[in-house]
Amino acid sequence: MMKDRLRINVSGIRGEVPGALNVGVVSKFSSAFTSTLEKGQIAVCRDSRHTSHMLAMAVLSSIIAGGLDCVDFGLLPTPFLQFLMGKEKFSGGIAITGGHNPISWNAVILLDTEGDYLDISEGSEVFNIYEAGDFTKASWKELGHIQTITFPMDRYLEELSSFVDVDRIRKMRFKVVADPCNGASSTYLKDFGDFFDLNLIPINDNPEKPFPHPPEPSIENASQVEAVVGSTGADIGFLLNSDGSRISFVNEKGVAFSEEMTFPLVLLSLRGKINKAITTTVTTSWADWAAQTIGVPIARTKVGQSSVVHVMESEGAGVGGEGSGSLCFLSFSLGYDSLLTLSLVLDFMAQEEKSLSALTALFPERHMKKIKIDVPPERTYRAMDRLEELYSRENPDYTDGVRVQRKGVWFNIRPSSTEFVLRITIEGEKKEAVEAIEDELRDRMQI
Repeated sequence: MMKDRLRINVSGIRGEVPGALNVGVVSKFSSAFTSTLEKGQIAVCRDSRHTSHMLAMAVLSSIIAGGLDCVDFGLLPTPFLQFLMGKEKFSGGIAITGGHNPISWNAVILLDTEGDYLDISEGSEVFNIYEAGDFTKASWKELGHIQTITFPMDRYLEELSSFVDVDRIRKMRFKVVADPCNGASSTYLKDFGDFFDLNLIPINDNPEKPFPHPPEPSIENASQVEAVVGSTGADIGFLLNSDGSRISFVNEKGVAFSEEMTFPLVLLSLRGKINKAITTTVTTSWADWAAQTIGVPIARTKVGQSSVVHVMESEGAGVGGEGSGSLCFLSFSLGYDSLLTLSLVLDFMAQEEKSLSALTALFPERHMKKIKIDVPPERTYRAMDRLEELYSRENPDYTDGVRVQRKGVWFNIRPSSTEFVLRITIEGEKKEAVEAIEDELRDRMQI
């Protein structure tokens, strides 16, 4: 069964607990990672999933068993750990978080010395050791040590303030509804709100409680924020995933926006402030329009933080992100950071003295449909081969799966890197064109 299978990619492993991901698997994987590193400290954090604390204990034990020390930051957003790793010297990092995955899932994400996702060669080395089971084992007198440290939020906010006009935001006294989904960001939102003088109205901010809805920022999960924004007259609302790497917004009218609007909205806020290429994925909406609007070139790559950030580094791009509600500023950190994104959006509203609905009214009309199809791993590549054959005459883009561009509409079909599904994205200028493509694909794929 698929729930008993691990989803493995260059950045780590993920799966349902305990069928696929369990203490034994995590111990072996952490031991394999530790075996690739020199002496030093490994930074560790986790999200608020009920299983994360258990898996974190397995990670910590495996690190010290390999003779390395570890710094345990406990419950902490993954981008916070990546931020700190870019400033301090660590041998590597491990984040235990399922991010946007269902609550029954979890993941072990591996980070290099700078807080970046591993590249292909680094990931392959870890997986080779994992498969061989040949781990470094320290003697009883050479075991590593665990140090528990509180994240320096003041330092984070001070650095964040260099990217926005703090005084301008403070003067607006924005009323903001926050839904961190009882995730890792929950305990840090008050400090953030106090720093920017926000009238913060938090909901679902108790990490001791289960997720109140799927931990994926989207229109489908925004009903509570929409209701609270509408009843309180708030200026803006937002949703986060479980580890604070993704964000979507609700405007002052209580209307949720697609997570696809997050990245292009931030690009508009950066008009005149960046002149290098931006990086995004082959499925990100409005990115070409936003890049043209602010006058910068765009580089496209595969879906996923690892691909986006590595292309940013190779292309010298300062800003990257994707349609999941994600943004990376290389000069800030190598992680997707939702609170950095929120700061830039608030600064944009303050600078323009406009509501969120007025700012997004600039967006050209687009209609998008996202579809997930459960496909066992052994059938995935046969399905993709068939699709490549079906659409070979339309000059498809094979950067990530199969992407076909037609007049006024495009669609992409690709295997997910985080779940055992095929993801279909269709976008067009007219709703009828999107529906026609969906019918065509369902007929051809028999879904």
